[in-house]
Amino acid sequence: MKQIIDNKNAFQVSNLTVHYKNKIILENINFSFESGQMIGIVGPNGAGKSTLIKALLGIMPITHGSIYYNQKPLQENQYKIAYIPQKSQIDWDYPVTVWDVVMMGRIQKTGWFRQFSQSSYKLVTNALDKLGILDLKKCCIGELSGGQQQRVFLARALAQEAEILCLDEPLAGVDYTTQNIMFGILKQICKENKTVFVIHHDLGDLIKHFDQLVLLNKTIINTGTCKEVLNQKLLNYAYGD
Repeated sequence: MKQIIDNKNAFQVSNLTVHYKNKIILENINFSFESGQMIGIVGPNGAGKSTLIKALLGIMPITHGSIYYNQKPLQENQYKIAYIPQKSQIDWDYPVTVWDVVMMGRIQKTGWFRQFSQSSYKLVTNALDKLGILDLKKCCIGELSGGQQQRVFLARALAQEAEILCLDEPLAGVDYTTQNIMFGILKQICKENKTVFVIHHDLGDLIKHFDQLVLLNKTIINTGTCKEVLNQKLLNYAYGD
């Protein structure tokens, strides 16, 4: 594992293990990354990719190990993390507008049942504009295309002023052109020194967009650049011959 201790925004996971109903889901997970990178989490079905994201988010309790960001336990920085779940986990028929979804990103800092500040309105407007969906702010999310829906949740993460974004298969079900657009947006977010974790199931040519990869199958098979990770021996070990 690469130790990154001089970068105050380093993201470090050490000896992370997660059990569920007495079954080991993740074991001895170790990796470190500097901020400002897009990190792909890849591996076969059942490898624990979503569990890893949920452990980072504090949704899934860990058995032991530690997660640090900015030289502090991640639980002290939870407000800096934004989560974009799988599309199948979202009720797209719920009658909520694009504006309302993105404004939800401000609740954590504003508090429930409190009036949003002018600063919050400005942040939401700027996030929608940056993602190119300001003109859709009055639309219900169920009326949007798959790519537009993903942009809405990215806008919510920006409005939240999150420094770490965790996306669970955000490109599933969207066309190739939209996937390239989404990668462009995520790269721009990384240029703002934010860290983006993306669960990605396709090892095709789009994988080249990631700065780093985590190859996972209940434990870490390897981490590093695409060239370092995507070799046949490691892939066979992770996915089976």
